[in-house]
Amino acid sequence: MKSQLLLTTLFLFSLSNIPTQACSSGNPQSTAYIRRDNNRCEGIQPTEVFRGFRLISFATRGISSYPNLLNLLIPSLGNSTPEVKLQSLDKNYVLDELLLLKNQSRFSFSLKPDILNKAKVAPNTLRALASVNSIYLPVTIGQPSGQYEFVFFTSSRAKFPTFEILRNNKVVYKSPRNNAQSGEVVFTWDGRNAPAGRYEVHYIAEQEQIGGRPEKYDRRFFFEHNPNWLK
Repeated sequence: MKSQLLLTTLFLFSLSNIPTQACSSGNPQSTAYIRRDNNRCEGIQPTEVFRGFRLISFATRGISSYPNLLNLLIPSLGNSTPEVKLQSLDKNYVLDELLLLKNQSRFSFSLKPDILNKAKVAPNTLRALASVNSIYLPVTIGQPSGQYEFVFFTSSRAKFPTFEILRNNKVVYKSPRNNAQSGEVVFTWDGRNAPAGRYEVHYIAEQEQIGGRPEKYDRRFFFEHNPNWLK
């Protein structure tokens, strides 16, 4: 059972990563996806057509406009440095391969929003994922909003008959969506009164297929939570 759950988690993690082009040097004045300041890869990638279904964000985001420095905060888990990606599917913007700074119990990254402003990437379209050993960690984009956003992308219409959050195998939150939609599907959870620890998301999604039966996704993944991260 444990090995099956691990394979499911790894499969989900592979789906959540958008393929990126090789990050090479280039004109720093352009908005192209290149290596910048030797601490990140950032920019706009050529449009990619994705067919399928994936988790694209687990974050708390409290910005309506870009400050002089956009701060990303990621909790630490063990001795490993998390893998982090910030993106906007609206403009095909990607920020990854970050050189993170460790400060007590968190990692951080500060970014001048020059490329975001040049490419006209709206703050409310930013999505972020971070993980350590297939455990997701919430990314704070700017300021915490008091809730987490779980954002899925589906290339065709899908409904979620099951979306639930569990702790110690007990459901603490559920929010089914039986109205089918395509594009980004957002679930929010206010965990400010929930105890710190490891939680599990279980969801069932049914994605419509042209000329066939819906494709069913029955998946689980784990994430780390602390109510202080939402305050």
